[in-house]
Amino acid sequence: MALAPWVVPKREFGGVGYLLTPFGAVNPQNLELPATLGLGWVGAAFWVWVGLMLAASLAFLLLDPRSRSRTLYALGALGVGLFALEAVLFYQAVNAANEAALAGGAPRAPLRRFTLSLGAYLGFFYAVALLLLARLQLPGGKAFLVRYRGAVVPVVSLVLSVLVGALLILVLGRVPGVEGLSLSLREWIALKLDLITFSFQLLFSPIYTLSGWFNSLQQTTPLIFAGLAVAFAFRAGLFNIGGPGQITLGAIFVMIVGVFMPGPGWIVLPLSILAAALGGALWGGLAGWLKARFGANEVVNTIMLNYIAASVLLFFLASNQQRFFNYTFYLPFKAQGFEAKSLELRPEAQLPLMINLLAPGGEFSWALPMALVAGLVVFFFLRRADLGRRLLLTGGAAILGYAVGGLIPGPAVAGNVMRDLAASKLNGSFLLAVGVLILVHYYLLRTVGGYEMRAAGLAPKAAEYAGINLGRKIVLAMLISGALAGLAATHYVQGGVMDEYRLKQSIPVGVGFDGIAVALMGQNTSLGVALAGFLFGVLRTGGLDLSQQLGISRELVTVIISLVVLAIALGGLLPRYFTDPLKAAQVETEAKDEEEALTKTQRAS
Repeated sequence: MALAPWVVPKREFGGVGYLLTPFGAVNPQNLELPATLGLGWVGAAFWVWVGLMLAASLAFLLLDPRSRSRTLYALGALGVGLFALEAVLFYQAVNAANEAALAGGAPRAPLRRFTLSLGAYLGFFYAVALLLLARLQLPGGKAFLVRYRGAVVPVVSLVLSVLVGALLILVLGRVPGVEGLSLSLREWIALKLDLITFSFQLLFSPIYTLSGWFNSLQQTTPLIFAGLAVAFAFRAGLFNIGGPGQITLGAIFVMIVGVFMPGPGWIVLPLSILAAALGGALWGGLAGWLKARFGANEVVNTIMLNYIAASVLLFFLASNQQRFFNYTFYLPFKAQGFEAKSLELRPEAQLPLMINLLAPGGEFSWALPMALVAGLVVFFFLRRADLGRRLLLTGGAAILGYAVGGLIPGPAVAGNVMRDLAASKLNGSFLLAVGVLILVHYYLLRTVGGYEMRAAGLAPKAAEYAGINLGRKIVLAMLISGALAGLAATHYVQGGVMDEYRLKQSIPVGVGFDGIAVALMGQNTSLGVALAGFLFGVLRTGGLDLSQQLGISRELVTVIISLVVLAIALGGLLPRYFTDPLKAAQVETEAKDEEEALTKTQRAS
């Protein structure tokens, strides 16, 4: 904290900034700040943090755990409050300086891209750590962490990945604007730490802007499908690594239906979506059948099927003229030209962009909100009905709500929102992904079939002894998993994300591999997959800014995602009771015994 920059009141495009540390400024490009800017509190804040750390160290000398816990709670809360005060003081000072400059006739605000920096953030993380340590001083503290191991392991794995990514930036990253300058050791350390901080600020910058949210959700959509496909197979005790092949077959199927099937949109669009699911299901189900019938390992099968799917795609799009045993066949799929792409989908098969769903003609549409409300009301009202009837009536209510909501006039949407929506390729496949998330969650946790699927994954022998047909469950699990992966093709082919409503050879089926990271990060739960998919979507979007402003390759995002997979495979380097359910149960039992013993002691005294 002593060497790191605490605030950056001004930064140019490209990363050059004015850094303020507790022991002075680091300003290699001699950027000018307004004379009215008041940031003299930074040095005093540093010494307050030093005092807080000394007090926390002395707190550990207290013998009574409850007194120790209370002291640490108080110091942690004080630290969080101090960080909030620093943020308020900084942004108030910067905004006041900018307003004064603009009032004085300046053409634009002199302070741009201002932000808190690493020193301030370290204080906040230290305060949070104190709160956590305070909880650990009490009986059952370790059990408290173990109870939330589903979140602890991914978060720790992400932190480890970020630390390794920071180390890579520290070693390989080039500090902008210091070429030919002679720097002291303090300045060099501050600039390197600022480079790391600014890099991760850029990676997470999409969450601060509306356009960033739209672009991140666009990136999140295929990750949700791919992550659900892997997670569903995991829950059934299978490892579906064939996402790329299943997405490819889903894309081919949706292309065939979307290009050649005539009819109105309310028939063609649902059928083309079902075709995507069918293509993926057939490819995944084939691997499942091979495992159930011959015992062939599904990992090897799905990897091999990925290569076959890539060849099938090439067969469809490379040329419309193919020779086979000296006979020439003509195919109708490839569009004219050198690029390997299909004919364009019919307009009836194209998914609408989100701007056309939310704000057609620049006015907010109540159709989607009304459909959501009507569907939820009917779904919960019929909670005692059987699943098929419940889903059918829920779908009917949602369609009715959509129709009624479309008739209600809405307010005009702000111009900046319309601009950001129009610039994004976010489309109806995102709503499809959200619906699939809910269905998968409901199926796995609320139905007999889902219970049998999970039982077959957790304890196959016990499930078989209980009468579950394991072979049938394996095939069914791979069918559903493949269908989920195949639905990712709707995003690329029907959603127009690849600039055209066509199937192209360049379709990014590698997202199927990213689904493994999403599923592991999300601990194979629907909510976890959604959150992990959004996190990776934000990182992918932020990677573009990172490349444009600092020249750091977007592959850093791939490195971080890969490290997340590695860290989770290693259990986040945490003790075994965070990853082993039996040891976790043992910790819970010990905590309960400890609390009972403490209660008896207090009553006796």
